[in-house]
Amino acid sequence: MSGVMYAVDDLLQLATACFQAAGVTDEDARWTAQVLVRADLQGTATHGLSRLSAYVSGICNGKIKPQPEMKIDETGPATAVIDGDQGLGPVVGKIAMEAALDKAKVAGVGITAVRNGNHAGAMSTYTELAASRGCIGFALTNAQPAIPPWGGRKAYFGTNPIALAAPQKDGQPVSIDLATSVVARGNIIMAAKRNEPIPGGWAIDANGDPTTDAAAALKGALLPMAGPKGYSLALIVEILSGLLSGGNFGYNVGSIYDEGTAPPGTSMFFMALNPDFFIGQSIFETRVSQLAREVTSVPLASGHERIRMPGDRRQRLENERRLQGVPIASETEKELRQICKKYSITMPKSLAPKSPVAY
Repeated sequence: MSGVMYAVDDLLQLATACFQAAGVTDEDARWTAQVLVRADLQGTATHGLSRLSAYVSGICNGKIKPQPEMKIDETGPATAVIDGDQGLGPVVGKIAMEAALDKAKVAGVGITAVRNGNHAGAMSTYTELAASRGCIGFALTNAQPAIPPWGGRKAYFGTNPIALAAPQKDGQPVSIDLATSVVARGNIIMAAKRNEPIPGGWAIDANGDPTTDAAAALKGALLPMAGPKGYSLALIVEILSGLLSGGNFGYNVGSIYDEGTAPPGTSMFFMALNPDFFIGQSIFETRVSQLAREVTSVPLASGHERIRMPGDRRQRLENERRLQGVPIASETEKELRQICKKYSITMPKSLAPKSPVAY
């Protein structure tokens, strides 16, 4: 994969301007831009600015409301159900996690279930928000059908990601963020845009046969990670997000990429745990740091150079790219230019316009 380097601030300004032009409020535009650009900073291009075109198109065709009227139903001292009113997923996700954090300050735990949401980007965004405030963050979301139940050939569950982050005494939080499919669906979308094959074992076509054709995979289904175990995890996500919130689940969850104007109606689940109500903030963070040291000092297996904690690689890339610039794939750059043209926004200059870099 290759791309052209852009300065972080330029990309943030560009994405913010695009959302503002589409009718999003300044505050929500800035936050959503941060969510997308940070995904590119951390090497998760499938959830970065490659999604900007779909978000803006979703606003234009009515799938996403640029200024939703969200409702928070305070169902108890530690719980709430939130109606996202089809707003931008990152905006809905932030409000939901912040509501959970507010409850965790008082009750030790805060849980929010969300209905009528949208694609929210990388779920680690919200768990790391919790960790930055001293809590353990847990976040789930369902999505449009992408993987079949184990033994099936038709997609029913979304890739249904699971994320958890825990603060530690020194350094960045331990941050786990994974899809319950073999790979995130964004990898298939990116391969289809490039007309490139995908590895075997990733997906099946509409007939249930293994395929390396990305376009056929999008019409078929991704495979669950670890076979029946991945299917079971996807089922857990569906129960906690779709069922508990009273929102869409299974076949009823749509996509910002689908034709038509029906909103996706994505469902989500957020939880914040306050360590002060257990063993204390400082003690907990010290124990997380101890855990990280012990895990990464385990003797290495043959062929491995080091052991990383989840989130380490993403944070290392973010630190580097904030200084050196962010690589943007040519397909994404083309989409960005089209949006800029539509809204008469000036496309920023690349840091190395004649020298694509590998990433």
